[in-house]
Amino acid sequence: MLIKELNSLLKIHHLSKKLDEHEVLKNLNFQIEKGKITGLIGRNGAGKTTLLRTIVGILSPDEGSISIDDKEINESPNTRRQIAYMSDSTNFINQYSVKELITIYENSYPNFNKHKFQEALNKYKLPNTSLRKYSKGMKTLIYLLLTFSTDAKYVILDEPTNGLDAVVKRTVLQLIIEYASTNSVGVIISSHHLAELEKIIDQYLFIKDGRINSISTMEESTSQFYKLQVAFEDGLPKIFEDDPSITVFSKTGKVAIIIINGNKNEYIKRMENENPLLLEELPLTLEDLFFINDGGDLYV
Repeated sequence: MLIKELNSLLKIHHLSKKLDEHEVLKNLNFQIEKGKITGLIGRNGAGKTTLLRTIVGILSPDEGSISIDDKEINESPNTRRQIAYMSDSTNFINQYSVKELITIYENSYPNFNKHKFQEALNKYKLPNTSLRKYSKGMKTLIYLLLTFSTDAKYVILDEPTNGLDAVVKRTVLQLIIEYASTNSVGVIISSHHLAELEKIIDQYLFIKDGRINSISTMEESTSQFYKLQVAFEDGLPKIFEDDPSITVFSKTGKVAIIIINGNKNEYIKRMENENPLLLEELPLTLEDLFFINDGGDLYV
C-alpha cells in the first residue's frame, strides 16, 4: 500500500514486533502530523495496543524505527519524552495522591507544566486528595490532564473513554479536541467506540492482522465509497450481490444496505434499470469504513 508523505514529525518506519514468537506488527509504515487527531481502529488482537506500547517505548521494536524530527526515540531519551502515553487502565495512578503524581510526572517529563495542571484541576473541580476517593470518571479525567500537562509533542491515548458515563465521556472528548487544536499536538487515539471517534478525528488508521490496511480522512473515504439503501421486489439482484465493488452491509427481506466503491452515477443508473422499490443514499460512517476494511465481517 502506498503511504502518503505528510508534513509530519512522528514517523513509523518498517516497524515489526514479535510477542512469544508471534509476529504482531508486520512492517508498518506511516506518519502522523502535529495538530491532528488520528483514530487507530481494528479488531481485538489486530495489534493496536502493541503498536501504541511500542511507539511510547514500553516495548522495543524487533525491526524498524520510530522517530521525531528524524531522531530515533530508542537512541535519545529526550526524544522519547516528547511522547506521552495514557494507558487503557487507571491502575497506575490509583495508589497515589495528586501531589505524588505531580512529582512523578515532573521527574518523568522535563516540560511538565505544573501550573497548567493545577489550573485544570480547579477548572474541573477535582479534589487535591488521594485518588482512592475518586470515581472512575474522575480518575480518567485526572490521568488525561496529567498526560496533556506534559507538554509533549505527541500524545497516545489507549481507549480513554472506556467505562465512562455519557457526561464524563463528553467532557473527555471535548478536552482532547481542545488540547490538540490549541497546542498543535499530535494525538493518536485507540477506541472501539467508532461513532464517538468519528466526531473528533482528522484521520483514521485501520490495522488488521498486524498490518496497516488504510490511512485516510473521512472526506477522502466519502469521495471513494458511498452507501445506499435499496429494495427490490425479489431482493437484491444477483448482478449486484456478486459485484466485487459492492459490499452488502445488511439484508432484511426485500431491503438491503450496500456500500459501493465505484462510479456513483453509473451504479445508481444501473439500479434504476432494475426497477427498485426503494433507492436512497445514506451517510457513510466510520463503522461502515471499518466494515469495508475488515473484509465485510461484522464488527464485534
